Amino acid sequence: MLYTDNCCCCVQLRCGCILIAIFEVILRGIDQFLLGPNSILGYTELVVSGLYLISCVVLLIGALLGTRYLLLPYIFVAVVHVIVLIWECAYVMLVDDFYDFIVFDIFQAVLSLYFCLVVYSYYDTI
Repeated sequence: MLYTDNCCCCVQLRCGCILIAIFEVILRGIDQFLLGPNSILGYTELVVSGLYLISCVVLLIGALLGTRYLLLPYIFVAVVHVIVLIWECAYVMLVDDFYDFIVFDIFQAVLSLYFCLVVYSYYDTI
């Protein structure tokens, strides 16, 4: 399994998890404004983003308290979020109905995978 010793090459894992939680809450807020729930994909992404926001708050509490089991919801929801983003991008590419935020979705998927790695590394060290 892949592990990392610190977040962004210079921050401890605990502080990295706190920063990830804060950054993800801000990113989910931006995502809610940019997302238009006009289709089934929009509603699916809206539900996943809401769950992601809740898991980020639980991650923040878990990182502040150093409680191991509070990190698990974030890891689970981050993996589901990446799967939904990949499915959404594949669907859009197959239908050939390109939309403006596909680059943002790919960026979110890559960032979520790295954040999941950092949180899992912290989970394993507690």
